[in-house]
Amino acid sequence: MKSFTIPWSAWYGKEEYVLEFPDTWNVREFSMQDAKEITNLVELETALKNPIGAPPIQEIARGKKNAVIVVEDISRPMRAGPICELVLKELNEAGISNENITLIAALGAHRPMTREDFIKKVGEKVVDSVNIENHHPYENLVFLGNSNMGTPIYLNKTYHEADVKIAVGTVIPHPLAGFGGGAKIILPGVCGIQTLEANHQAAVKGIGVGLGFITELRKDIEDVCVRVGLDFSINLVSTMKRGIAGIFAGHYIQAHRKAAELAKRVYHTELPKLSPDERLDVGFFNLYPEDTELSQTVKGFPIFFSAHELFKRGAAIIFMTAATEGRGYHSLIGETGGRLYQNWGEHLLFQALSDNPFGIFSPNLSKADIFHYYPKRTIFHKDFKKMVQDLEKICGPSPRAGIFPTSILLT
Repeated sequence: MKSFTIPWSAWYGKEEYVLEFPDTWNVREFSMQDAKEITNLVELETALKNPIGAPPIQEIARGKKNAVIVVEDISRPMRAGPICELVLKELNEAGISNENITLIAALGAHRPMTREDFIKKVGEKVVDSVNIENHHPYENLVFLGNSNMGTPIYLNKTYHEADVKIAVGTVIPHPLAGFGGGAKIILPGVCGIQTLEANHQAAVKGIGVGLGFITELRKDIEDVCVRVGLDFSINLVSTMKRGIAGIFAGHYIQAHRKAAELAKRVYHTELPKLSPDERLDVGFFNLYPEDTELSQTVKGFPIFFSAHELFKRGAAIIFMTAATEGRGYHSLIGETGGRLYQNWGEHLLFQALSDNPFGIFSPNLSKADIFHYYPKRTIFHKDFKKMVQDLEKICGPSPRAGIFPTSILLT
């Protein structure tokens, strides 16, 4: 047997998993460039005090009464504790006490976060210091008109009424907005369900689809942000193991673009040019660090399409996810009766892959979970050894395979 250790189960467990293959398999791993983790708090604080395209936090907050800090939810990979502690320090020194600071989880249409989730995300010290709230996409909203693209803008009222608005987000590849971070934490993060529906519906129509570049949907998101306001944006670039590879603070467009430049280098994955005879029979696409739930696995498709020249026609596509929280939750596109819910088997995406065997490996899911999101032709196994055995029936005993160990790579 030959084995490969991949990152696994973000936020839960030891975050490693060993894949074993028979010696007859020809297996290659395609990893992102990665970067050294920043652990020096002085470096993080320096970035906050020397922002890009915006005044420092203390200058923004001086003379103001209250503030909100918006952070991504647990489905996103970065730990934000050290950053949030530094932000609180800056706000306190500007005269805003912790009693007048609210931290909002930018859920969009995702599930609410628990105390344990918040402690993982921002640390117990922050959780015990300020008011903590989950965004609600159906309640506590104000209507602020429409964007240039016609998106109705329903916004979290607590965010809208705050004197100082700060956001902390991760700049990772996103199949619709190009990258996360920047203004995206506002839309969809703290917007109402009508806004989320318009935003996602545009993507369903093919507007703004694109991984790793600034899309039309991203421009609409930023237009909304112009209208609702965001005083200070903190953009983090992730290492493969969810450490901080870079921090870019300031204006939600200018700082975000600088972060995206680094992200393109850190997440870059070098792909070889293969002759037709060398091309791969199987691709294993690991969804770490966005592997908390099944609903996030659709992010594996852009990776396959980005690397499609490595594969033979009709190659098998296997998604791997810890899915520690199981099926997951998305009130817009993930739940029966949701406004935009449909099984992915009905989508044009799957029609384009009709010649490709498709499967999902996860120890924490059931067939009912899989078939809620994916068509009945999906190969599903909780045991990786059984997945390998099934693939040998399809591809033969000596297939060429590629492992893509993270969902945040760019080609």
